Amino acid sequence: MSDATENLLMVRFISPFETFFEGPADSLSASDKNGPFDILPGHSSFVGILVNGDVKVSAPGFQKSIGISRGIIHVYKNQVEVFANV
Repeated sequence: MSDATENLLMVRFISPFETFFEGPADSLSASDKNGPFDILPGHSSFVGILVNGDVKVSAPGFQKSIGISRGIIHVYKNQVEVFANV
């Protein structure tokens, strides 16, 4: 039997002074120097540098958009960590 969280990302989106979002999500959108990109369940692992703009988190029944000046993103096995404004 399939676990319902298999089709979701586990997102932790923080800054040095605030937790913006922590929990399951359908997708996360952000931008790096090459332009905008989306993270969906099953995405390849990577580490990237985020640029000034909005990071959008879409969760079941919820959407949140947070402006950041810069950041770091780490994706590994449906786990996404965003460190903003660092």
